[in-house]
Amino acid sequence: MVVLVFAADHELLGFADAAIWALVGAISHAAIAPFVSLAIPFSKHFNNWQADLLALIGLGIARGIAINLCVDALDLVQTVTDGYKVFNSAVALPQWFIGLAVFIESRRAYQREFQSLFAKAMRKEQETQERHSLLPKGESSAEELIARLQFITSNLASDIQALLKRPDALKDYSLEASRIQHLIDDDLRPASAQLWGTNAVSTPKISFWALVQISLFGQRLRAILVILASIPYLFVGLNGAFGLEVALSQCLIVAIVDLLIFGFAELFFVLKILNRFKTNLLFLVVTSVLPLSLQLNLPEQYRFTDHFVGILMYQGFLSVTYIALLLAFNSYKVINEQRSEVIASLQRHLSSDKYSASLAAGGASIRNSDIAQYLHGEIQAGLTASSLLLQQAAKSGDSDLANEALERAAGLLNQDHTNISYTRMATPEVKLEKIIAGWAGIAEISISLPPSVQLDETVLRNAVALIEEAIANSIRHAHATEIKVSSVLKNELLTINIISNGDSMVKGKAGLGTKLFNDLASEWNYASESGHNRLTFVLVNKL
Repeated sequence: MVVLVFAADHELLGFADAAIWALVGAISHAAIAPFVSLAIPFSKHFNNWQADLLALIGLGIARGIAINLCVDALDLVQTVTDGYKVFNSAVALPQWFIGLAVFIESRRAYQREFQSLFAKAMRKEQETQERHSLLPKGESSAEELIARLQFITSNLASDIQALLKRPDALKDYSLEASRIQHLIDDDLRPASAQLWGTNAVSTPKISFWALVQISLFGQRLRAILVILASIPYLFVGLNGAFGLEVALSQCLIVAIVDLLIFGFAELFFVLKILNRFKTNLLFLVVTSVLPLSLQLNLPEQYRFTDHFVGILMYQGFLSVTYIALLLAFNSYKVINEQRSEVIASLQRHLSSDKYSASLAAGGASIRNSDIAQYLHGEIQAGLTASSLLLQQAAKSGDSDLANEALERAAGLLNQDHTNISYTRMATPEVKLEKIIAGWAGIAEISISLPPSVQLDETVLRNAVALIEEAIANSIRHAHATEIKVSSVLKNELLTINIISNGDSMVKGKAGLGTKLFNDLASEWNYASESGHNRLTFVLVNKL
């Protein structure tokens, strides 16, 4: 929309004109919404860049037609023909999306790889040391928290076992179901959330602003490439609007001025007059200010307008666009050329004695995240299943079902919560079997994952944790009775799809489940499709 407002095929004499053309931009983009709904499935069907490009060109043509209709309806003046406007829109729309995709997808790919390798390195470093050496020394709030849970669950387990020995006492199964649910709500959920909150190192994220700082001020700008790449766009945009002479002169002026400024700025850096940050800052400031001065002093035959406000807005837009292109191209360079160096540096850091000591000192954080997953997943999900079975028994009067539910609950409550997460984490395959068995009688569950030899250990553990949480949510919140888990491993990406029946999931306050999804998956999304819920996770698998 901003591009359409400042396009060179009409004059802007003030903010009123800018508002009118902004309205044209809004209407024209809203008008292509039906075409977008067709272009997306078309692109997904072929799943290649040629189909993406063709879809974007088609959307650009539709937008150009919509703009022409708005111009006629609002009686506006456009300095190009209707045919050229359609052509211009068809060329311009893909270029902007390509530039955006270069930045977003490159950063996403870098985040995936960085997060995966960091987690792998952390897990490897953790497992090379004695487990007990990672535990915090002396008393700690985490230890006290687990001890309190152990006391509460043991007492409840004793009460349940006493009931099992006295079948005559089992008159109101819903009472025990209520006690179990209170334990979940009042103790397990807050405890697991608190423990997971102390996990500060397991899932690093790349800050957008950190990437901006590195891309624009931490290395040599790819100004020459950006200048050469932007000239065709400027030429197409100006040629039809003002003729060949103005378009050619404007493009040459922009290119020559920017190249000279870049050359002088880099000379200051080579002569060590300025450091890299100041060199890049100088270039960005001067390329924003100097072209404006030149535009105001150009001979009339080479100007695109004589109005100061029009020149100011147009040049300001060009400067912002130029900086955005520099950010995109430089980010791509950071991601593709410096990735191996960043990861190698990280691995050297992790293997150093200094960092090993630091990890041992902070091992409680990693340890607490394991216990949090155990409490939130195995214990909470298992007790919820027992509670649901007891509620069924209360309605039907089935004492055998009630006994089975109570036995499950007693077994979970009697476990040693302090050490059980280690044995639980040792065999993810067995954990999947436990998940299916744990919800038996409540939901039919099928799980299909690639062979474990094809998956990195950390990825497998994270996948199991995500599946466990997703299944529990589907049953607790959507009342699902059929859940199917499938997966696809392609190009180092593991995609897990979890399809369940039941009610649509209502988005509410983010709990520990959402935090698990955000931290353990590279990306995830939820959709309600044809009466079914679909939850999709993507994890990076690098063996």
